[in-house]
Amino acid sequence: MRTLPYGTWPSPLAPDDLAGGQVFLDEVHADGADTWWLERRPADGGRQVLVRHDGDAPADVLPAPWNVRTRVHEYGGGAYAVSAGTVVFSHLGDDRLHRLDPGASAPVALTPEGPWRYGGLVLHGEHVYAVREDHSRDPEPANELVRLDLHGENADGGTVLHTGTDFVSRPAVSPDGTRIAYVVWDHPNMPWDSTRLVVAHLDADGVSDAVTVAGGEGVSVVQPTFGPDGSLWFVSDESGWWLVHRDAGDGPHPVHDTEADHAAPQWILGMGDLAVLDAERALVRWWEPGGQGLGVLDTTTGEVVPSAGSGAFHDHLGSADGEVVLKRGRADGLPEVVRGPAAGPFRVLGGSGGTRLDPGSVSTPEPRTWRNGDGDEVHGLYYAPRLAGVEGPADERPPLLVLAHGGPTSRAEAAYTTAVQFWTTRGFAVLDVNYSGSTGYGRAYRDRLLGRWGEVDIDDCVTGALATADAGLADRSRLAVRGGSAGGYVVLRAMTTSDAFAAGTSLFGIGDLAALAQHTHKFESRYTDRLVAPWPEGEQVYRDRSPVHHVDRLHGELLLLQGTDDMVVPLAQAEDMAAAMRAAGREVELAVYEGEGHGFRRRDTIVDALERELAFYTRVLRLGT
Repeated sequence: MRTLPYGTWPSPLAPDDLAGGQVFLDEVHADGADTWWLERRPADGGRQVLVRHDGDAPADVLPAPWNVRTRVHEYGGGAYAVSAGTVVFSHLGDDRLHRLDPGASAPVALTPEGPWRYGGLVLHGEHVYAVREDHSRDPEPANELVRLDLHGENADGGTVLHTGTDFVSRPAVSPDGTRIAYVVWDHPNMPWDSTRLVVAHLDADGVSDAVTVAGGEGVSVVQPTFGPDGSLWFVSDESGWWLVHRDAGDGPHPVHDTEADHAAPQWILGMGDLAVLDAERALVRWWEPGGQGLGVLDTTTGEVVPSAGSGAFHDHLGSADGEVVLKRGRADGLPEVVRGPAAGPFRVLGGSGGTRLDPGSVSTPEPRTWRNGDGDEVHGLYYAPRLAGVEGPADERPPLLVLAHGGPTSRAEAAYTTAVQFWTTRGFAVLDVNYSGSTGYGRAYRDRLLGRWGEVDIDDCVTGALATADAGLADRSRLAVRGGSAGGYVVLRAMTTSDAFAAGTSLFGIGDLAALAQHTHKFESRYTDRLVAPWPEGEQVYRDRSPVHHVDRLHGELLLLQGTDDMVVPLAQAEDMAAAMRAAGREVELAVYEGEGHGFRRRDTIVDALERELAFYTRVLRLGT
């Protein structure tokens, strides 16, 4: 066993292992015996490739330059749909829908050039249903539900089935094609705040007799889907937890009673939080303190039987031909696409690739709970430094990297990621914080952030870092914080309101809340009304909580990483923060990546950003000295 200073260990994970060495799996679907999914490949410029597994082996469906991705809501989702081997997809290169028939040599365009984007795609019979975002409207794009002919010209961009609300979700169509269900909401709500589930009669002329069947003020309804018997399933947090509900003709009602969330915030249009198996059963996932569960919910008993195929994380649940498909995260390896009976076990169809660590080098998460300044419980995951054959000095504690997720409604999952192991194998400790506002702890925990963004989440991260150091798990003088988007805001705000952190890395983070409220995209344009204060009435609150106005109080050193094409947190945010720091006589490193948006996708960008960040911590935290 070698003894080496923390932060200097010879990790087998290079920056390229987080970029070109692995792919990112998304949007898993079952179509009969076939399984389909998307792979985002940094080594291919971040292109999203459609993959089909025919039961024997996976194969790419579309060659370059086809890029299966949608920009609806900027975050996208539901970029393709497949039925009986026919695929309809959105191509990022032109934002048009294209159809690929079985055995065809190339796709054909379904929609003309125009101001439209399409997402949340659903195929049923001879029609495609989609959320259409019309960018010809003023002052903001219009989001509408449309129907397109699978083999028609669709010159008008689709027949509008629903309009008049600010937002509409991916629809569900009943097996007999006579009903359609969809979720709608309006500013300033987000889909995890207040939504309405609408069911309408569907015929050749469009829709009629639209009725709200669930949801309303203070209730979030998500993921409508029809069972094979025509019953309507969905998830609602009316009880304070996202629970599965069903309407089998006798009105909607919850089919179980538990204190656990069974859905995630609907940031994208292609999510799959449950998969209906038959008239009485569904495959569901839920969050527990130490991770995620997966099992079969029986509506006749309200009981859930855990699946033998469960892992540490599950996403994109689907079913076909008596089997289920999903993306499964593992505790000791990268995510994979799996298929099999709902009760398990599953067979692995595809994986993320990447460098496989020696089991002795894998740091597994330890759930931790602490109290914030309000006395409320806060949750997170602690990862100890770990590398086979190496240990740190007995009289030294490791540097701690505090991770603040985005959203801010996202969640730190207990599944293996190279983004964590990259640091732990170098001798860093990591605290992945599920600060107030995070998913998986019920609505009350999520709502803690309302009106207090930039306050309670910051306190949660600071108190978590200090509690970890006080427990002897980290060096209090070598604390760092990193995050992207809302997590980047945590970084900037923490470093201008506390002296806990010696270093911080903000990836496309928010420095000016007022600028965000005025210049971000439609989906989040009123988000801060509830998180901070109504705009512009609360202008002073926005100023008070904007790090760009308080760089004179900044403690420690800062690294800013930003893409030029970010429409969520525009480039000006990072540039203005850097300019304010230089005007105050402070040094700051700003790296700007051409062509990158909200989240880095290209291999060269990911490698350069990680190399900069590692060098930054090595210098600022004086690692190895």
